[in-house]
Amino acid sequence: MPRITLVTLLAAVLFFPTLASAAQISASYQVNLNSSDPGLVVHSSDIADNPFTFDLNEGDSEYFTLFKIWTGESAVNDDDQLSQPISVDFSFTSPEVMTGSVDGETVGVKDGFLGHYQAGELTWDGPLDLVFGALGDGLLRVTLFDAVFNEGYLFGLHDGEYYGAKVKAKIELLSDASQVPEPGTLALLGLGLLGLTLRARRRAS
Repeated sequence: MPRITLVTLLAAVLFFPTLASAAQISASYQVNLNSSDPGLVVHSSDIADNPFTFDLNEGDSEYFTLFKIWTGESAVNDDDQLSQPISVDFSFTSPEVMTGSVDGETVGVKDGFLGHYQAGELTWDGPLDLVFGALGDGLLRVTLFDAVFNEGYLFGLHDGEYYGAKVKAKIELLSDASQVPEPGTLALLGLGLLGLTLRARRRAS
């Protein structure tokens, strides 16, 4: 086989990327929230599968309902207007083992004439970015969306799970990790280069 042809084939095997395939996204999650005074006492229940699994292509995203949040309190008192932390811990097993949290806060609010409007508010600090891959060029982003729950318009809250809010999540595969050549591929390249060297020596002699 001509040298240029063999070199070209070896380079193609080593450096050309394989056909793009969807990455499997799989993770479990845990909601941590304020379960006692002071602050608005809140509860949650999972809606999405736990763990959840789906496939994403690079540049695509999955938008879904993660959990429901509500309060059993019937009115926003002074202590309920103190912001309290909330977080969701994610433990991914695919595309790679990695962990991280999205942090935020919950608070009871009053508004309108003499505070006749009352509600619970959930706000998040920002998205969670997770870097993965042997070369560190894979990027997965987890975004949670703010919510208002148990709204009441007559000087109190509509308490209970029924009047709670569904918290939405979006997971984006901003960039997939590059494929690193396996040892077998590197061995193939090495053998090919060795063969070229021996062939060149024979011709020289």
